Amino acid sequence: MDLQIVRTLHPPEVHLQQIGRLNEHVGLPATLDELRRRLEALPRTDRLLMAVVEDALVGYAHLRVAHDLLAEESAEVIAIIVDPAYRRRGVGRRLIAAAEIWAKETGRSRLILRTNVLTTSAHAFYVAMGFEQAETSLVFVRALQLERTSEEPTKPS
Repeated sequence: MDLQIVRTLHPPEVHLQQIGRLNEHVGLPATLDELRRRLEALPRTDRLLMAVVEDALVGYAHLRVAHDLLAEESAEVIAIIVDPAYRRRGVGRRLIAAAEIWAKETGRSRLILRTNVLTTSAHAFYVAMGFEQAETSLVFVRALQLERTSEEPTKPS
């Protein structure tokens, strides 16, 4: 398998469509317009690592520099998704290795990865890649009704 890892913040349109397909595999569908809007809103320091075989996107990782008051800046894997047909073939391993390189190149000494407690099939992979479970958290979400005065979506300030 001729796998290439491409680092970018602005994937080509064809790969954006494929990101949408990969997101559907994990139950997170989004329209192309939603994906475009989300990409435009990402911090400039974010990166996407795209795992490409020929012209097909078979996986990706979304990376971010984490800033907070509790710890020094860290590199964080916001998401890592691999097409089910390409799992257990080294794609995730290559994406994590590329994430580590990016983290080191940008001066971060830690790489953080958060995962859903229910995705146990991925947990063994993360441990095999050298990650240690640091904490268990619960995420609480409250949906908010936004009042809009126009058809244009509001941008966060």
